[in-house]
Amino acid sequence: MGLVKTLKSRFSRRRADQDVVFALYNDLVGLARRQDLYKKFAIPDTLDGRFEAIVLHLALFLVGTRDVLEGAGKRRLGRDLNQVFLKDMDRNLREMGVGDLSVGKQVKKMASAHYGRLRSYEQALTGKDASRQLKTALRRNLYRGEKVSGSKVAGLANYSLALYAKFKTLSAAGILAAKIKGVVS
Repeated sequence: MGLVKTLKSRFSRRRADQDVVFALYNDLVGLARRQDLYKKFAIPDTLDGRFEAIVLHLALFLVGTRDVLEGAGKRRLGRDLNQVFLKDMDRNLREMGVGDLSVGKQVKKMASAHYGRLRSYEQALTGKDASRQLKTALRRNLYRGEKVSGSKVAGLANYSLALYAKFKTLSAAGILAAKIKGVVS
């Protein structure tokens, strides 16, 4: 009887963690897909632009909440969020009609870009001159070297730093209850 209870407990906890991951991911995608961001900060409303906006929001959340999640023994949550993101990209490629044989290659490229940007944004957010470093990272990654006014880049950097600061204030309990919408809206 003890083994059955233990297994049920583990599976129900894992299911609850998955529910939290999906809720957090949906909230982050919702933040990244707000039309006002695309207009206000000249984010290209393209497949690549949307990818970059989601990656930026994931990075802000993952870097901002890492310490509190690690302290709560929930480091896996970040890894799970990354996996959900990549599965979502796989699903989107398939829905767009990308052939099965090339989906894996495309997702691999996206994963490489995703993890590279996470490192880039993490270095910018935790560096000495976060604002300057973040502007550089945004120009390189999100805007991909396109001519965008300095005020748009600065505005997006300021928005990102403010959102990052809000994510840093989240408690483990709040995160695990998937309560980020009210904090950042």
